[in-house]
Amino acid sequence: MKKIVIALAAFLTALSANAEEKVISFNALPMAAQQFANANFAGKQMASAQMDTTLFGAIVEDYKVVYTDGTEIEFNDSGNWTKIKAKTSSIPADLVPEKIRQYVKANFNNSPIVVLERKSSGYKVELASKQELKFDPNFIFVGLD
Repeated sequence: MKKIVIALAAFLTALSANAEEKVISFNALPMAAQQFANANFAGKQMASAQMDTTLFGAIVEDYKVVYTDGTEIEFNDSGNWTKIKAKTSSIPADLVPEKIRQYVKANFNNSPIVVLERKSSGYKVELASKQELKFDPNFIFVGLD
């Protein structure tokens, strides 16, 4: 049994070590990612689009779009955004769920939101003040990270 566990661990390590980032064209992104980027970041100039793969390029893990001002958007393999980072500004307010905006306004002096991450467990927000807040899937504040 111990040999099987060790072999499995070695195999999984080899797979993750083979992860690679590949530069792609904007048109190679999933349609959902293209539509999101065009609708919400049309005024920004794209610097690059990337695709992260594993298993020797056979499995797409996620995509990333980077703009010249440093803004980054990460998408899952279906093209749904998972993380937005603003390096020189804040996340556009209309992308932040209303309840999260209201909470930040009321409790953190309306500090600009510079990172917004969406996971199945909820949302993670980083403020310009470097505080990290966690919210459940219903946008209820659950604590600081």
